[in-house]
Amino acid sequence: MIKKSEPQPSQSGETFDALRQRIRDRFPTLSPHLQRIARASLEEANAFALNTTPVIAAELGIQPSTLIRFAKELGYAGFSDLQRVFRQRLIEGQVNVRNEVLARDEAAARPDTRATLDACLKAHGEAIERLARECDTEALNRAIQMMQQAGHVYVAGLRRSRPIAEYFHYGMIRGERACSSLDFAGGMAGPQIATMKADDVLFAIAFPPYSQPVVDVVLDAHVSGRRIVAITDSAESPLATYAEVALLLGADTAAQLQPISAAIALVQTLVMGITRP
Repeated sequence: MIKKSEPQPSQSGETFDALRQRIRDRFPTLSPHLQRIARASLEEANAFALNTTPVIAAELGIQPSTLIRFAKELGYAGFSDLQRVFRQRLIEGQVNVRNEVLARDEAAARPDTRATLDACLKAHGEAIERLARECDTEALNRAIQMMQQAGHVYVAGLRRSRPIAEYFHYGMIRGERACSSLDFAGGMAGPQIATMKADDVLFAIAFPPYSQPVVDVVLDAHVSGRRIVAITDSAESPLATYAEVALLLGADTAAQLQPISAAIALVQTLVMGITRP
C-alpha cells in the first residue's frame, strides 16, 4: 500500500519542468479526482495555462474548489499561483503564444467599466420599476399629511440610508419646513428624541441589516408616544413594527451595493408633497 505523503511547500520561482516532475512523483498518492487534474495538467499543459478555473473544472467534471485543493497539495497557496508556472512556460516559448498570454493577462487586469455601468443602471432601473408597481399610494398620502401637519420633523438614517435621510432634510429646509437630522455622531440623538413635542414626527429610514442606533430612536419615540413615519423593507422590520405609516421598499440583499434610487424618488415625492403651498 502506498503511503500518502504530506504536501511539500513549492519552491519560489519553480520551473515548469520541476513542477511537472513533482506531479509525476506525487501521482500515485493522489485521490482519483486529483489524479484527473494531474493527468490533464501533463497532457494539456497549454489549456491548463490559458483557460479560467471554471472552464478547466467544467471540462474535467469537477468543482473549482478541487483545483484549489490540487494546488495546495503541491504546496501552492491557490490555483492561480500554480497556473502561473504553466503560463510562464508559454511566455518563455513561442512568440504567438506569449502574446496571447500577455493579452489575456492585460484584459483580466483591466476592469470592464462599461459592463459595471450597465449593471448599475439595470439595478437602479429595476428598483424604480418595482417602486412604480408596488408603491402604496394611500400610505404615501398619509405620510405626507402627517409631516405637513407636524410642528417639526426629525430625520434618522445611517449607513446607506444616510444619503436618503440627508436628501430629505435638504429638501425640507429648501422648502422652509422645520426639520432636523438626528445627531448620532455627537451622541445627541437620544436627547433630541426626548425633546420631541406632541405634534412632532420622527421620519426613520433603515434597511437590512438595520442600524441599531436608528432602531433604538424609533423605539424611544414609540415609548414616548410620538408619531413615526418609516421607509423600510418589509412589514416585519423593526421600524415598521412601531411606525404609524411605513413605506415599504423591497431590498435585494444579494447585491453588494443596494441601489438607493427608488428611495430617493420616494423621498423627493414626500418633500414635494409636504412643501407644496
